[in-house]
Amino acid sequence: MKKAILLIMILLLSTSCSVFKTAPKERFQTQILPDPVKDLYFGMSMNKFEDEKDEKNLENRTDLSFRYEYVENIENAEFQSITYYFDAKISSHPLYETIFTFKDNVDVESYTRNMYGNPSIMHHLPFDEWCWKSGEGFQIVAWTFENKLVIIATIKKTEWAELNICGE
Repeated sequence: MKKAILLIMILLLSTSCSVFKTAPKERFQTQILPDPVKDLYFGMSMNKFEDEKDEKNLENRTDLSFRYEYVENIENAEFQSITYYFDAKISSHPLYETIFTFKDNVDVESYTRNMYGNPSIMHHLPFDEWCWKSGEGFQIVAWTFENKLVIIATIKKTEWAELNICGE
């Protein structure tokens, strides 16, 4: 009986440890992603994304051979749409980029500075950028361009893999 209880405790402990290993990674990303995508995270598979999102609100575009693209039109005070890029070459098709298109009456720079503070990198791309180490072997980088906020992850073998801004 003692052996059975010990075995059960070991199994429960090992399972709970693996759950705690993944939670902080996703939680960190939710701190820096805008509210409409708090349930998403960089590196999530396209299948999981499709399970999370209502496909009626998504437009699927596949113009390029290296990525899959979804555009979600949303009803929100700030945004008119969100574009999601998934890598086409990696079997899980991980999410590696989001583009938030703002409504005309929203000041993108003010929104972004309120959310992130001052940029951590000045004029690297030709814009100011915010950069965070994910703790998962890639960086998360954000910048504004016209009426858009672009947030990317430098996940290995994706479009942005070679970009090294925050030195991870």
